[in-house]
Amino acid sequence: MSCGRLSLISALLLFAALDARSQVPETSIDNFDAAKKLRHWSFSNGAEFPGASGSLSLGPGHAGRGAALAYRFKCLNPMHCGQYVAATWKAPSPIDVDPGASLSLWARFSPDLRLTVRVVDQTGQTLQFHANAFALEHLAPGEWQPVVIPVTGHAPEHWGGAGTGQLQGRMVEIAILADSRYIHPAQGRMEFDDVQLSKPVDAAFRLNRAAATITAPRGADELRSRLGVDIHFLKDNRTLDLARDAGFSFVRMDVSWAKLEKQHEFDFAPFDELMASLEARNMGVLWLLAYGHPEHGGKSPQSEQDVAAYSRYAAAVVSHFRGHNARFEIWNEPNGKQYLANPAIYPGLLRAALDAIRRQDPGAVVSTGGTSGFDFPFLVPLLQSGSAQKASAIAVHPYRDAGPETLPADLLLLRGLIQRTAQPDTPVWHTEWGYSSYGARYGLALKRQAVLAARECLTVWTLGIPAAVFYDLRDDGSDHLNREHNFGLLNQDNSGKPAMKAISLLTGIARNHKYSGLVRNVPDGVHALRLDGAEDIVFVMWNDDAGARPRMQLVRDELLSVSNMFGEPLTTEHDEVVLEETAGPVYVRVKRP
Repeated sequence: MSCGRLSLISALLLFAALDARSQVPETSIDNFDAAKKLRHWSFSNGAEFPGASGSLSLGPGHAGRGAALAYRFKCLNPMHCGQYVAATWKAPSPIDVDPGASLSLWARFSPDLRLTVRVVDQTGQTLQFHANAFALEHLAPGEWQPVVIPVTGHAPEHWGGAGTGQLQGRMVEIAILADSRYIHPAQGRMEFDDVQLSKPVDAAFRLNRAAATITAPRGADELRSRLGVDIHFLKDNRTLDLARDAGFSFVRMDVSWAKLEKQHEFDFAPFDELMASLEARNMGVLWLLAYGHPEHGGKSPQSEQDVAAYSRYAAAVVSHFRGHNARFEIWNEPNGKQYLANPAIYPGLLRAALDAIRRQDPGAVVSTGGTSGFDFPFLVPLLQSGSAQKASAIAVHPYRDAGPETLPADLLLLRGLIQRTAQPDTPVWHTEWGYSSYGARYGLALKRQAVLAARECLTVWTLGIPAAVFYDLRDDGSDHLNREHNFGLLNQDNSGKPAMKAISLLTGIARNHKYSGLVRNVPDGVHALRLDGAEDIVFVMWNDDAGARPRMQLVRDELLSVSNMFGEPLTTEHDEVVLEETAGPVYVRVKRP
């Protein structure tokens, strides 16, 4: 490669990095453009998981040529499948890695894969990192995505050598893995390009109202209609007022089968009272049709007769609330034995219930039971069985320890699965998800819950999820060390927690603003959501990378105000805002053109 071409590539990479990822190239590993064959690269098939095969070759790149890692995963039996293939680069000589450096590349692959990187140091230690691919700004099918791996940070998984979990001495090997996200047969290829080691630079990203945006998903401009919250009561008007004032348009509440049906008679009076209270507040309900009945199998249905009895109950509830602002969910977390003794019966239960409901009310809005997590080994056969064909939505409970911005890969995979197995336009709902404020340092835990709750709200809005239920409205107990006691947005005495204040501020701003898009080419880990109002524009900015402190340069002549996630004013030095991951969203108001 000529010196002139190298200089041009370096200049372009520097420009892109300053504008997008705040990285400058330090060491180029391979851009594949001048190669006639893949020097220093080799293919391996993850021998510890028999059933994987594939190849490594040159192919189309993000710019010019790239590498193509083909894979085929076969299953030897239902529990043992090929899991990954790898492209491994051995350094011609050990490479110095500066503190704070990252491995960056461009990649294109299916959401049923995760991109995993392994780095080997001079001691023989292997460090393994998983990329958070499919960022909120990169959701288009077949889109090249920037991937940044902080290889000098602590690796979540490591083995051999020094055993410290951090890079020791020089780097001698890099492996890029096409890693299956769940056990199943699959084939395809992962493409990657422009592999390099980069180090951070102190450069600010310039944000202005003319910044290019990625258009919001269809129907996603408004926030309030998609937000719900779990409750555990039938009569509490004061608390319902707090939910309404916080911006929630509906609640999720169970119609307990055992409480509703007594000796084959249905008593709807307590549920009617809640329905009336909600409609008086212009709110709706998602009725959860769940839990066992002592006369029909106990904890959960067991026999065909029990399933038939459940179907009659489900149809009765739907028929009773026809014409009201009500939606319905068939069972709770059916993929686990906590709520359904035998999860294998769920496809038949779902089909029978939907058939009975559709005979009563063809237009009822009914979702499948929200699964605990994105349980694809459960969801794939469920959808392939055709049992969900008559459902209005597929529901999940996407709890996770990681930040909410890790949701896109799971969501894209499920949406693709629905396209292949159910009605193509069936939406995905999340019918339960939240973060708990438990911990020994309770004050910090409250702040952390607020940060994650606000980001959860922004994430589901950005992704255009039409129904999103926060868990839950009020704490279930008073033990600050008990995780289950502390998911509430309110304390047990109905006083607001910081998370409630953060959500209320966002929904209040959203009431008079429409989501128009996400700003393109922001630094890695940063998101900037644009809201258009009649008199101003609001950018909601946040950072999901705890290891970074990106700076956003604002335009003084456009600026009206800057505030934190609680609405408190922030002072800016030199018209810059530093986005701390622990601080949560920042609101920047600017003048309309």
